[in-house]
Amino acid sequence: MNKSPGAGSGAGRDGTGVLMSTMLSTHFTDLRTHRTDPAARVSVSITAPSDEITLCAVAGEVDQFTVEELRRRLIGSLDTAASRVVVDLSMVTFFGSAGLRALIEARSRIEHTGRRLLLVTGPPCVERLLAAAAGVVTFETTTGLAGALLDVA
Repeated sequence: MNKSPGAGSGAGRDGTGVLMSTMLSTHFTDLRTHRTDPAARVSVSITAPSDEITLCAVAGEVDQFTVEELRRRLIGSLDTAASRVVVDLSMVTFFGSAGLRALIEARSRIEHTGRRLLLVTGPPCVERLLAAAAGVVTFETTTGLAGALLDVA
C-alpha cells in the first residue's frame, strides 16, 4: 500500500493538516458571515441633491449576497420625479454580475419614462464588468460624480 505522509489522517508530521483545517474553518465561517450579514459589506444611500437628480451612492461589495440591498434601494428610488438617476459606483470594491443585473433592471424600468440613468464608474471591478457586458448592454457612464451632478444634457 502506497500512502503519502498524512494521507487519510488529516494531519502531516509537520501539522499541515491542522493548519489546513483551521484555514478552511475560517474561510467557511467568513462565507457564512457574508451570507448572513450582507449589510456589513455594502452600503446604499439615496439622496436628492436637486429636484432633477436622485443620487444612489453605493460602497463596498456588490455580489449575490448583497445585491438585494442595492436592488431594493435603487428600484425604490425610481419612484421619484427626478429626470436623472445617478448611480455612484466609485466606492465599490467588488462588482459582480448580480450587480449588473440590478442595473439592467433599473435601466429597463426608467428608459421608457424619458428619464436618464447615469453611472459614475471608476473602480476597475466596475469598469471590467461593464466592458465585458458592452456587447449586450450599455449604460451612460462618467468617471466623476461632480460631472454627473452638473451634466444637464
